[in-house]
Amino acid sequence: MQASGSVRAKVFESTDEDQKIEVAIEQHDGASSVTLCQLTWTDGLGWCSQKTIRLQAEQLDDLHRALTVARHRINQQHADAGQTIGGGQIIQLPALT
Repeated sequence: MQASGSVRAKVFESTDEDQKIEVAIEQHDGASSVTLCQLTWTDGLGWCSQKTIRLQAEQLDDLHRALTVARHRINQQHADAGQTIGGGQIIQLPALT
């Protein structure tokens, strides 16, 4: 039997300082998977896992595409409303016809 292990790949902080998302790569019996874990800070306990989603390697491309589409739609909504994205303001130019 092969050893199991987990390597934290990235932690994404939130605008709420008591929440964050952790991404980890896990190895279990020779198979790799990615784990997304929502963490919240609790006084007296520290960081506590609230939700965990395990994704198989085959699901990652579809998840990446879905997140890219969602990000594009949200950015477009912000641009249409004249809101800033990433510190700059997006100015909607007229479309060429």
